[in-house]
Amino acid sequence: MVAPLTTRRHFFSQSAMASAALLAAQGGIAQDAPRPLRLGFIGVGNRGSSLLRDTLEMKGVQVVSITDTYDVWRARAVVWCKEHYPAVTDYIKFERMISGEELDAVVIATPDHIHAPAILEAIEAGLDVYVEKPMTLTEAESQAVVEAAKDKGTVLQVGTQLRSQPVYQKVREVVQSGELGKLALVQVSRHYKGRNLATATPPEEANENNVHWKTFLRHTQRYKYDPVRYFKWRRFRNYSNGYFGDLMLQHLDMCHFVTGATTPTRISASGGIYLFDDGRTCPDTISALIEYPGQFQFNFACTSTNGHYGLVERYLFSGGTIEVKGMTDITIIRGDIKEEIKGEGINNTLHLQNFFDAIHSRGTTIAPVEAGAFAATITHRAMISTMGEA
Repeated sequence: MVAPLTTRRHFFSQSAMASAALLAAQGGIAQDAPRPLRLGFIGVGNRGSSLLRDTLEMKGVQVVSITDTYDVWRARAVVWCKEHYPAVTDYIKFERMISGEELDAVVIATPDHIHAPAILEAIEAGLDVYVEKPMTLTEAESQAVVEAAKDKGTVLQVGTQLRSQPVYQKVREVVQSGELGKLALVQVSRHYKGRNLATATPPEEANENNVHWKTFLRHTQRYKYDPVRYFKWRRFRNYSNGYFGDLMLQHLDMCHFVTGATTPTRISASGGIYLFDDGRTCPDTISALIEYPGQFQFNFACTSTNGHYGLVERYLFSGGTIEVKGMTDITIIRGDIKEEIKGEGINNTLHLQNFFDAIHSRGTTIAPVEAGAFAATITHRAMISTMGEA
């Protein structure tokens, strides 16, 4: 049975008070530690499996249940989990896991159109939530999640994990110090050849018997079983905002994080399918210009047809420049002086740990629900600007 909401929500504060009492009674030595956080994973495909493998190596947490609509991925995840927790359970539908297991939190890494339903179901059950970016597919869904999370006091972390990486925290420190003068333009170019929305083959073992197609479709338009739609869902507007929601959002959110930017006044975007004539409905090439009044412009360009220039982020100030290459290495230019800082790459652990710590403290995460709604809304509007209402 599901633990009562009050038990879930207040467990850690009660545990802390009990530990403090024990500490006093034993002359300053507390013997008991809080039990591990009980986690359920919703979606264990490419991104979800990465989060799961890292979580299984972390202390203070226990993955007790798995949900996925593809039997092969779900079975694979169960094998991994049993090495750490032999009693792990698995479900096809997340609603059944949430109602049938005693959980503290869920980690959601499903296709984007399933984010909001899974978040709202978890919040209603009194669970805390880690959800991959974008937080939601639409602006209306973002508003609903913000209201629900505030009403229930939910700890929510959006999986914009760049916020937890030291390299971007260094960028934030320099930007907010004001030493480089007035910021005028944030320019991001992210180009690939044959990646993400590009052509790829679904797993050979996938078929109508091991893919739970109707559960995947949920409220969206009905189609006959299509492994391309299922495994390459980011190509289709029914389930994704394409490169705006997948790639631009990472850098847009980081721009908000390092600058403290407020709501933009204008979002202008365009895009098209210039290379892949394969039935996709999301562009393979996009551009966006976002204006923040009295602050700066944010300019993003992306294509999957040519990867020569790769990924570069540039912050252009009146008195200097910050350049980030590959989300790892920073160059800070102050006049004729260049400072180069080598990063250590991106990992999930720092961001996950921030979420787990916030559950214990009942504090705010580094990527809270408001930030998730802000970025998701802008990317949704960029898609509307490009293609009109869905």
